[in-house]
Amino acid sequence: MRTERIRTDVLIIGGGTAGCFAAYVIGQKSGRKVLIAEKANIKRSGCLAAGVNALNAYITEGRVPQDYVDYAKKDAHGIVREDLLLTMSERLNHVTKVMEDLGLVILKDENGKYVARGNRNIKINGENMKPILAKAAAEQENVTVLNHVNITDYKTENKKV
Repeated sequence: MRTERIRTDVLIIGGGTAGCFAAYVIGQKSGRKVLIAEKANIKRSGCLAAGVNALNAYITEGRVPQDYVDYAKKDAHGIVREDLLLTMSERLNHVTKVMEDLGLVILKDENGKYVARGNRNIKINGENMKPILAKAAAEQENVTVLNHVNITDYKTENKKV
């Protein structure tokens, strides 16, 4: 077995949608060194890699973040942290704008408004979502990607991994 020591400020285990978005944001907003360790390849990993036709977490016109919290709470039979869900819900539309700015195609009507599908969904051309995020993360100067790395355990020393 080969051992290699890598120094980083932030370790992200998993280069799915959440991992790539986290790396992108940290890369944009700080000078911290970020390392994504992905078991496959960040270009096609995670649950959204196959593509979806809607963003299922968007606060559509006439709705408020608390509506999303109520939906998630009901769906999870009440086993949620409402405060965390509300904080997350308040940023859903901002994240959608970031994704659009990165190149995600979001369908719009003749008035330029997102095409809604239900109370919390908007239509997208989602097969390109994961490659867009992977590229945005990997292009950050302070982000390093290790593909084909399985992390099954880690060592901590002085509260550091």
